[in-house]
Amino acid sequence: MQMEKLEHIFREYDIRGIMDTEITENFVCGLGFVLADFFKSHKHRRILLGHDTRRNSRLYHDILADVLSRCGLHVVSLGQIPTPCLYFGVHCLRISAGIMVTASHNPAKYNGFKIWNNKTTLSGDEIKQLFSAMQKFFHSLGRQGRNLSSLMQEQPKNQGFISFHNIIPSYAEKVCENMPPLNCSVLIDGANGAAGRLCADVFRRSGADVQELFCDYAEDFPNHEPDPTKAKNMRKLTAMLKQGNFKYGIGLDGDGDRVMLADKNGRMLQSDELMSIFVRDFCRKKQNPLFLLDVKCSERLVQDIADQNGSYRFMPTGHSLLKKGMLCTDADFGGEFSGHFFHSENWYKTDDGILTALRAIAILEKNNLDLTKLPEWEQRVAGEEIGIACTKEQKQNINERVTEFFAKKYGQKAACISIDGIRCVFDDAWFLVRASQTSEQIILRFEAKTEEKYHALKNCVLADLEKILQS
Repeated sequence: MQMEKLEHIFREYDIRGIMDTEITENFVCGLGFVLADFFKSHKHRRILLGHDTRRNSRLYHDILADVLSRCGLHVVSLGQIPTPCLYFGVHCLRISAGIMVTASHNPAKYNGFKIWNNKTTLSGDEIKQLFSAMQKFFHSLGRQGRNLSSLMQEQPKNQGFISFHNIIPSYAEKVCENMPPLNCSVLIDGANGAAGRLCADVFRRSGADVQELFCDYAEDFPNHEPDPTKAKNMRKLTAMLKQGNFKYGIGLDGDGDRVMLADKNGRMLQSDELMSIFVRDFCRKKQNPLFLLDVKCSERLVQDIADQNGSYRFMPTGHSLLKKGMLCTDADFGGEFSGHFFHSENWYKTDDGILTALRAIAILEKNNLDLTKLPEWEQRVAGEEIGIACTKEQKQNINERVTEFFAKKYGQKAACISIDGIRCVFDDAWFLVRASQTSEQIILRFEAKTEEKYHALKNCVLADLEKILQS
């Protein structure tokens, strides 16, 4: 296997690529051997294993289970689950190693792997080290004139066991624990992924009147891509909400670690708007709570936190980085603009779309809040996130280059934050330029008080970025 061509699928937060061409059965088998060595080196003996609804996810799960058990590790299979159930299993089963076969919110042709080790998921250099280990593994096989089939045959089948555990009932019970009864109607779009049915069951258990939309499992997501942050994927949900039969709408991604919330008029809340519900709730209950925000969140959320006498800390974008931030600080809540939300009050301080949706609606219902009027922020012009394609060469050191350029240009006029790319904050606007960690793109966000200011700033920054990429 020519691993050199696959370096790009070892991404910042997970391993993810196109099925049948980049991620093949041989790739998964080799990954199993590499992860077996990795887990043994960290003194793990038992491994949790789960998979989503995608084509080949069950196949990849079974290959990994076979390889890991042949290598002497004991595999506890959770079967088809949302990713938050794997995280919950780490806690309740006290097994601090795991693999989730999923490509999360990506289109149907993708698949991948999220890997848990000790307290959180692998990211950054840890995943790059797995790529190096995969290179060495396949080079070694080639030098010895061996193949994966012969290597598998050399491993006794009875070295480790494979057992099965249904984690879903205990997860549902724990999520609903201490939640007030809900007397409201909810429409749930599960995107035909792994989380829709379970989310619906959790809300019914809590007393809500629930209607399911695309909650049946389907491997190729026939109704829309499993990414609720894109408006085009939420059209059916928002159209049904506008008919007036539901109080809330919920959109989940393919593996249930992302969520979006909509009001009864079909307005999808931006993730930072949803965060404000938790900000205000924590500020009512606790003095000076701390919130972690990724750099794409609105300045209006920053102002909201200040108005409520809370404090905040900006974090680089990335769910794995937010997870680590939650572990390393005493933050009460964390959120990412891409729809990942992190709770200090639960058992693992990580992202869970089902738990987030249930807690948000419980706060609204308990306090008799009208979601259609929230968050009551000052009106601003804020378009969708913009992605500018770039080559791998152009992307190299781009965060340093854009930081140097825009800090020099605007440093006297704006507050410049260089945690992840550069965020420039003016009195009447702000913008962000950063390299995507998951694709060959530069990501931009703009927000301004007026249309005129928004478009002027956007056009100016895009023109400057083009010069930077060409230099």
